Amino acid sequence: MTREQFKTLWTSRYPKTIPIAHLFKHDYSDRWFRIHSLHESKRYADNEEEWRILLNRQNSIITDILGDNSKVLIVTGEYHYEGHTDLDSLEDVNSIKQFSFTYLDNIDLHKLSPEDYDQGQTYKPRFSESVWLKGNWDNVLRDIAQDNVRVFFISVDNDIVVAPYDGGIDFILKDTVTRDSYKNKYRDWLSDRDDGL
Repeated sequence: MTREQFKTLWTSRYPKTIPIAHLFKHDYSDRWFRIHSLHESKRYADNEEEWRILLNRQNSIITDILGDNSKVLIVTGEYHYEGHTDLDSLEDVNSIKQFSFTYLDNIDLHKLSPEDYDQGQTYKPRFSESVWLKGNWDNVLRDIAQDNVRVFFISVDNDIVVAPYDGGIDFILKDTVTRDSYKNKYRDWLSDRDDGL
């Protein structure tokens, strides 16, 4: 897929948002739900048993929703701030070094939301094509769970976005009915909060 094809796909499927995962829950709240990776909404794994639970939950639900051996786009990016050189680089994240990324247009965050970002703050997104296979993404999921990298997956065929974060996974499904079905199926992994966070 070329960068132009990605841009066309994104603007046709997700016109209300940009490819930054923490915005999805606000921009597509009617199709969004979240699961937590650990019992009692614990955010970080402290031992191997908790890692086993986290990876089992994430692999199980992602495979259930996407399907094993399904084509995905993986999307990530870097924040850049003019005058700052101490930001971590994606090139330092071993779990994603295997991918050949295509760079997308930089996003001027200040222009997008001047009340939240200063001038000179930009986001540089990139994507790659791959396949979801249960268990094959554990190193990436571990890095995400430790907030070493932010990556989300798009299933073009199923109109699904899967966005793991350090604490759980956000999903944007194709419609509200599908979302509600999966929310019910995985109700034991949902937040107790009214807003679902």
